[in-house]
Order: sequence, then C-alpha cells, then structure tokens
Amino acid sequence: MFSAPAVTALYTANRETLIRLLALEAELNCRFHGMEEAVRCMMLAAMTGEAMVMIGPPGTAKSRLIRAFCSLTGVLTQDPRDAQDTAPAAKSTGKRDERYFEYLLTQFTEPSELFGFFNLAKLMDKPPALERLEEGQMQRAEVVFLDEVFNASSAILNALLTFMNERKFHDRGQVIQTPLKLLFAATNHPPREDGLGAVYDRFLLRCRMENAPAGTESLGRLLAAAWTETHDHGTVRREAFAGLLDGLQAYRDGVEKQTTEGKLAIDPQSAVLARLADIVANLRRRELSEMSNRRLVKFSAVVLAQALLRSAAATAKTAEITPQDLNVILSYGLDQHEPGTVEKIRQDLARP
Repeated sequence: MFSAPAVTALYTANRETLIRLLALEAELNCRFHGMEEAVRCMMLAAMTGEAMVMIGPPGTAKSRLIRAFCSLTGVLTQDPRDAQDTAPAAKSTGKRDERYFEYLLTQFTEPSELFGFFNLAKLMDKPPALERLEEGQMQRAEVVFLDEVFNASSAILNALLTFMNERKFHDRGQVIQTPLKLLFAATNHPPREDGLGAVYDRFLLRCRMENAPAGTESLGRLLAAAWTETHDHGTVRREAFAGLLDGLQAYRDGVEKQTTEGKLAIDPQSAVLARLADIVANLRRRELSEMSNRRLVKFSAVVLAQALLRSAAATAKTAEITPQDLNVILSYGLDQHEPGTVEKIRQDLARP
C-alpha cells in the first residue's frame, strides 16, 4: 500500500513511542485476561486517533479496560482499582479532571449534560449574557468515553457527528476547536435503527467482546486476573507511560508531514493493495461490510499502524506492510459478525 522506504522512515522516527505502546499493551493484557483483541484495538485507536466502540454484553469489563488505559496514560488521575465501578449514572471516576470525560447515555440525556448547562445567574446581569458552564465538560476533554452510546437521542448523536469527525463543537453559531485525542464508546449491541448508520460509520474501530468460555482453565485464568484487578491496590505504573499520548500525537503529525511532502503515498502497484481489493469485494459481496470510501481511506492508517507495531514487536530494523496486516479490517472493521465466514477470508488472506 505504502512504499517500504517511507514506512521504514516513519518506523525509525517513532520506534521509541512504538516500544512504549507495546509495553502498555502488555501491561493491560496482564491485567485483563482474554482481551488481547480489545487491547490491540485500543492501541490502534491511540496511534490513529480514530474512534473505537466496544460491543458486548454487560459485565465484560468494557468500561474498566478503558478506565485502566486512561489511568496508565495519566489522563485519569485515579486508578479504577482504587474505586468501585461507577453506578449507571452520569459521573466520572476518581478525581474530576478535564482531560477525561465519561458519561452514560440514555434516551433522555440532553446535550447540555455533555456540553454544559447555561449559567442562569448570568441572565440577571446587565446586560444579560448567555454563558455556558463548560468546566469539566466533553468539549474540554482529551479522552472521552461514552457508555451505551447508541441509546442517545437524535440531538446528541447529531452533535456527536461533527465532534467526532472534525474535533469541533458547534455552539450557537460559534465553532470551537476541541483538544480531543481519543473517543471510546461501549454498547451492548450494534445499532438496530437505520437512522443510526451515520454515527455507527464514524466508529471506524469496532471490537466485539464476549464472556469467557465455561471451561475450567479459561474460567480459572479469568478469575485470577479479575480478582487481582479488582482487589490489588498496588502502585500504578503511570511513570512508565507518561507523555505517551503526546508521543502518539507526534507520530500522527509525522504521518501528515510525510504525506504533505509526498514521501508517504499510496503505491498503486502494491501487491498488498491488490489483496485489499479482494477483501473489500469479498466483504461487500457477503454483506459483512459496506466498506464506505471514508472507512477505506481511514483504514489505510490503521493498516499502517498495525504494520509498525508488528515490526516493533519483532525488533525489526525496517518496516513494510504485508498482506497479514490487512487482518485488522476483518477484526475491527465489519458491520456484521459472522465468525465462520470471516475465518474463511482470513485463510484466503494467509495464502501466498
């Protein structure tokens, strides 16, 4: 897809950040049993800045994993192990910190609950002023977590479209740039209403979660990890990952810079591009994903990120994209969940 020299240059310039991100991935995998796919999806979201939604039944640690990520990276000031999981109510975990915003959405949630209510006292001033109380609200956060995102009203979802895509908040004719770096969401099931398709399409990365199998060995590992995660209040290794999100922003800036300079560009003759075309045709034919043009363009960055992480994990001196890196589309890019069909496509992809 991209030329090997350009990918290698990007890899060399960001190798330290990639190694630290892999260390964060290892830390989360130690704390959460059987969630390797979800954790890797989070790493790809952190690299690309793309929105991620976790889809699965209640009790599969979706919320806790997101809070652990935010705690380790220093965005959330209190580790989730030091506080009980939040009840189904609108509040953040731990100390209030503007860098992190969390909210449970319902059909009755109003936009002001996310973006701030108006200061009624200011209406009594002379002259009266319509001023929003923005402290601690979503438009001030670097990382946002929206739980049960597809339960929200159309007013909320319409506001989210621009917020997610452009990193902007439209307020009474004003366009406010937000510091948003990452947006995570969780839901018990994909949206079932046609009107939610536009919002669902904005969540480029989709990770499906399941309860652990009922086997003795699997349950034993789950209980051992979950018990420690819940009751061990040891020191959190935040210092190991301090500044990591800034490093990932520098990586994204590097992608933009190399692209602007013409160094990082799609190679029309790439063998990987031909394999990608086969996958897209297969997914559309089987109605597993429409793979809109927008999603295809954005997934190019995800495939690139996967190739760089794979190279860093192998301590390689150079980096290039291989057909196996396209597996991220099958793992995190589908509209429909059909494991048997997806596995067959994976097997076809593995063939020379």
